[in-house]
Amino acid sequence: MKGRIVFNGNIQLETEFVDRFQQQLRESQHSEASVRDSRKTLLITAAWQKRELDESHVREALYGIGIAPVYQGEENVQNLSVYHLFNQLRQADPELYQRYHAKQQVLQQVKRFYREKNSGLIRILQNQIALLRESFPQLSLFQMLQHNIAAAQAQLSQYNPWQLLYHYACQDIQASMDKIRTNDDQMLAVCHEIDDAFFSASGLRQHPLYLRMRDQLRERILSANAIFIFGGHIAVLANRLNFFQLQESFAEALERGTDFYTVSAGSLCLCDYLVVFDDESREWSPDGKMADYELFDKGFGLVTKVQLFPHCRDYIALDDPDTIAYTSARFQRSRCVGLDQRSFLLMETYPHEGQEFERFVSAGQDEGLYLFAPSGQVEVVPYGTELSLPGTRAWDARAQ
Repeated sequence: MKGRIVFNGNIQLETEFVDRFQQQLRESQHSEASVRDSRKTLLITAAWQKRELDESHVREALYGIGIAPVYQGEENVQNLSVYHLFNQLRQADPELYQRYHAKQQVLQQVKRFYREKNSGLIRILQNQIALLRESFPQLSLFQMLQHNIAAAQAQLSQYNPWQLLYHYACQDIQASMDKIRTNDDQMLAVCHEIDDAFFSASGLRQHPLYLRMRDQLRERILSANAIFIFGGHIAVLANRLNFFQLQESFAEALERGTDFYTVSAGSLCLCDYLVVFDDESREWSPDGKMADYELFDKGFGLVTKVQLFPHCRDYIALDDPDTIAYTSARFQRSRCVGLDQRSFLLMETYPHEGQEFERFVSAGQDEGLYLFAPSGQVEVVPYGTELSLPGTRAWDARAQ
């Protein structure tokens, strides 16, 4: 059976995460007996950068709930140490690092172009919404995006002038939303082409030290019963994990039964997409309180049915229906779910009639999940409640 993932938004104390899920941490459904017996735990703290190895408080919390410090003569609570290994490779091969650094500088410039266009498209969208509301003050963004263009096109001859204005304005607004999504997709495609070119031209996949380090990292991941991925600097975390090409190892670990526990940036890394905020652009929010969304990169895709938004109460205007409708429409591939300090989302799989299904459950006793609806509403999902998501049995049951 596949492992479970517990996602959190922005818990303040890492040790509290260990405490809250100590029973699950002491259990194991891993496919390998030696891993089940050891309860080996792996810490990923690369997002802490130079403080990567300052995690003794987490180790002590794990020892306190019964995870053995040593098992059969080997360290049983390990750090992936991917940040420090990257720095070791940098020191061992400065020329390789210079090529990598040059590639990263190009990516940063590409993203400057992307953010400029992103800001402009959001500003156009907001202006269009405001213009249409001059004639239809009560109209919501959800209604504008739901307008059936094809159906209306077939009966234009029956429309009065105001109905025609409504139709063409909604058509334009929907086209602007499409352009925002297209800009996201184009940026990701370009960035991954640049990454692929670097890996091919640099010979990194044949680099002896790099290969030894990558094998070491993979072994640590695949021998773990539980993996914690803590938050911090999301760019550093994502870049280091991607540099060593660890996506397949994460997916394989989950298939073998490894449980994951993730916070903030760590939660985002397991989604299909890493959605962050551009602090220098506030075109969406008229009062300037909310920074604009930007797509940072693709994630590892271990969870595909939801797009997570950690720190949601800090960064997103949850009380504004247009913001929620816009968020849901922009990231429409998955259901948008907000996580905050005491929000926890449990993803697990289970068999039913010869098939394997995913289940998503609100697991925070003190705070629910924030489920974004395309209509612009936010539903706070309480503890123990299963989310009804497309592709789950809960969704199928609701449809019946």
